[in-house]
Amino acid sequence: MSPGDTKDADVELSKFYGNGLTPTKSNAASIAIGQVEGDQPHGGVQRKLKARHIQMIAIGSNIGTGLFIGSGKGLHNGGPLSLIIGFVSLSFVLTIMMQCLAEMAVVLPVSGSFTRYATRFFDRSLGFAVGWQYWLCWLAVFGAESSAFVVLINYWNDDTRWTPLWITIFIIINMCIHIAPVRVFGEVEFVVSTLKIIAVITFLIVIWVIMGGGGPDGRVHRAEYWHRPGLENGVANGFYGFAAVFVTAAFATGGTEMVGVVVGEAQHPRYNLPRAVRMLMWRIFVFYVLTMLFLTFVVPYDDASLLGGSNASGSAFVIAINEAGISALPDLLNAVVMVCVVSVGSTSIYISSRVLRGLAEEGFAPGWLARTDRLGRPYMALLASGAVGVVLAYMNCSSTGAVVFSWFSSVSGLTFFFAWLTIIACNWRFHAAVKAQGDDVMERRYAFRATCWPWLSILAFVMIAFMIICQFCVSVKPIGSLASAETFFANFLGGPTFFIFWAVHKAIYRTKTVPLKEIDLQTGRREADPEEEAKLEHYHSLSTWQRALTYVRF
Repeated sequence: MSPGDTKDADVELSKFYGNGLTPTKSNAASIAIGQVEGDQPHGGVQRKLKARHIQMIAIGSNIGTGLFIGSGKGLHNGGPLSLIIGFVSLSFVLTIMMQCLAEMAVVLPVSGSFTRYATRFFDRSLGFAVGWQYWLCWLAVFGAESSAFVVLINYWNDDTRWTPLWITIFIIINMCIHIAPVRVFGEVEFVVSTLKIIAVITFLIVIWVIMGGGGPDGRVHRAEYWHRPGLENGVANGFYGFAAVFVTAAFATGGTEMVGVVVGEAQHPRYNLPRAVRMLMWRIFVFYVLTMLFLTFVVPYDDASLLGGSNASGSAFVIAINEAGISALPDLLNAVVMVCVVSVGSTSIYISSRVLRGLAEEGFAPGWLARTDRLGRPYMALLASGAVGVVLAYMNCSSTGAVVFSWFSSVSGLTFFFAWLTIIACNWRFHAAVKAQGDDVMERRYAFRATCWPWLSILAFVMIAFMIICQFCVSVKPIGSLASAETFFANFLGGPTFFIFWAVHKAIYRTKTVPLKEIDLQTGRREADPEEEAKLEHYHSLSTWQRALTYVRF
């Protein structure tokens, strides 16, 4: 690209960004029209994540406390049927949402992904709100995981004097992962996600054996816990119990959309991302829906241990194992969950730093936060995100871990809902812009297309909106406690903060929705290179069973 071309690109970008802050000239040049962000060795992130990294990040990156510990809260509040309906609903919503995200990400694989699509396809105020909210969401996840790390250690040693030390160890482990190049993060996630998958499958087998009477006590379970006193057709606490399950399920499954953020550093996104998305439905079904179904057969919704909250003793998995008389497995599960917690903490720092870098490139944060080093690490965004994460982690020293975990998980769970709504809405605008500008990108060979678009995406959008309303109702009338301002904001804090971000930016800059014909469909666009075309050709030439095998041979 000649200097003149770069100058023209800067002009076009400044027109696109409109009112408010604009990116620096160096940042604009690094993502000029026709270039792929990150291809420059010292000017952006580098594409070092391989197919196996993307696959395993999609499959197991967000398996953690939400599944192993938080699911017990959902079972207690809503009962077995509500828990299953909640996770089945999230399974459908996430599958459709990720297809919508993949349609955009394979064409525009930029770092920061959907938080930047909001600015590009709608207006800067929405991009500002969803970007900062999502950044805070993942730092809240870091705080929640640090809290969980402490209470998991307290399962063996409940001396609270050691809390600062445990938090420091948690922070050091996570920071060491991100000091290394991004491929190290990919390798860590690959190994840990593999361990998570093995652990979940192992415990599924154990619970299956317990259901059949194979435990030391020899007791056979025949869905008797679905008919406990206080349940009405498998539902506890009526509508409010049913409504309370959704945010629990969102916290457990939230982060699935992170694949769209990772794609900015992925090799061959047009080939790898659709494959990761196709695996999503099966992952959620096996690791969430099937697991929750098994648990409802061996753990009663009113078990007193479920009220234990955020430690291993309150895990539905541990309760099932203890009630079957198996003595050694609870300690093993506690160790497994600790590994999961560290992994999710690492993921939260990765995502928050990439989102913060994207905010800086969009002009929503100081330009120095967009700087990358020679290894492609956004080191300034990493330092800033890490610093805030450390502060949130040490908040555990001034309160009980269970209370902090509850606040952070609620904030992040609700934020995921707003992120998913934004992704689907951006997808609609993407399609409308493609049509308005006569772009043939969705008609090309091997273009990825969402199933039954737009009807399923509309249904998913309505379902997510309903889940937000459900969480509002539970916040106004909480289960098991009196209504109060503290309880409301503990359950619904993510809602007001999102609208405050949006309203303040809108009031200051008076931004307007980008007209369809002016939406930028070129900056950061990436056409398939010859190697990627060859991979696509080979994949589509295979039979159905041969294609299936490619998902397990990395």
